[in-house]
Amino acid sequence: MKKNTLIKIIAVLALVGVGLSLYSYLHNQGLASGEFCSIDETFNCDVVNKGPYGSFLGIPVSLLGVLGYGFLLLASLMKLRSPEDRSLTLFLVIASTGALGFSLYLTGLEAFVLHAWCLICVTSQITILILSGFVGLLYLNERK
Repeated sequence: MKKNTLIKIIAVLALVGVGLSLYSYLHNQGLASGEFCSIDETFNCDVVNKGPYGSFLGIPVSLLGVLGYGFLLLASLMKLRSPEDRSLTLFLVIASTGALGFSLYLTGLEAFVLHAWCLICVTSQITILILSGFVGLLYLNERK
């Protein structure tokens, strides 16, 4: 796959992540309804997003998502303008790996502590997994 195509896919996935995280943040702050996401006790965004694990070090997890995806989006757009800048690729690798690790931590909380799932959060977790895969492909593409 061409480098520019990979970068564009990463940018689109980061934009999707910003949108998901922003909606989740608005829901966390009571500015958006999460009714479609609160189906029953197992699938309940309120339990996940507004519960005791809805913040990390006093910062809403969803806001961390907006910021994290925002940095990934900014870096991917910068990479589109400077495709030969390998420091941007390194940033994307480190940032997406950190985000994926944090996402796995949150998934563990949903599965083993809360026993509840947030559909928006799961969609975001899948998004960062796919985004990280494309960042890995970009990194491998540049090593050739």
